[in-house]
Amino acid sequence: MRAKVLREWQPFAVERPPLVPSLGQLVPGVMKRLGLHQRLWESQLLSRWAEIVGEFNARISQPASLRNGRLIITVEHSARIQELRPLKSKWLEAIQRRLGNTCVRDIIFRVG
Repeated sequence: MRAKVLREWQPFAVERPPLVPSLGQLVPGVMKRLGLHQRLWESQLLSRWAEIVGEFNARISQPASLRNGRLIITVEHSARIQELRPLKSKWLEAIQRRLGNTCVRDIIFRVG
């Protein structure tokens, strides 16, 4: 009954934002305020590496670190660097599309 009276009194429904933000909205903000947003991106990158670069490339390469927008990727030997270098821009675009434009600005391959 109360809801019916309120609808008649306020004929236009006013959408209000939820009082509590979702966890997906909350976590990135908290991580950034704590200075841990870099770690959040690293963990997302590690967990989605095969999805981003493909299964074969994920077996021969591994993200090692992410510092100041530079992603260091380790490979088993220098010949792999030569094979993967042409894929650098494609990988960079895929990473930026999935994790955001600001997290990775450059990719560096290293033997490790």
